[in-house]
Amino acid sequence: MSLLQEVNKEISKLKTKLIKEAKTKGLYENFGNKETRQLRDKFFLQAFGNSIEQRQAMQAITDFELWCMEYTG
Repeated sequence: MSLLQEVNKEISKLKTKLIKEAKTKGLYENFGNKETRQLRDKFFLQAFGNSIEQRQAMQAITDFELWCMEYTG
């Protein structure tokens, strides 16, 4: 499995978890920040990675971070 596929799979799991959490506990300040940090740490990606795939994976994590900020339930 490629790096990008792994990142997208993990993001999909996190979105499902966060949506469920938002339904039961409601939204809160910094919604999804912890999960975004964990993703960045797990995959240790730099914004300017060496390969196209690294940059695409970083963009996927950034898009996930934006999704968390804009999520309204």
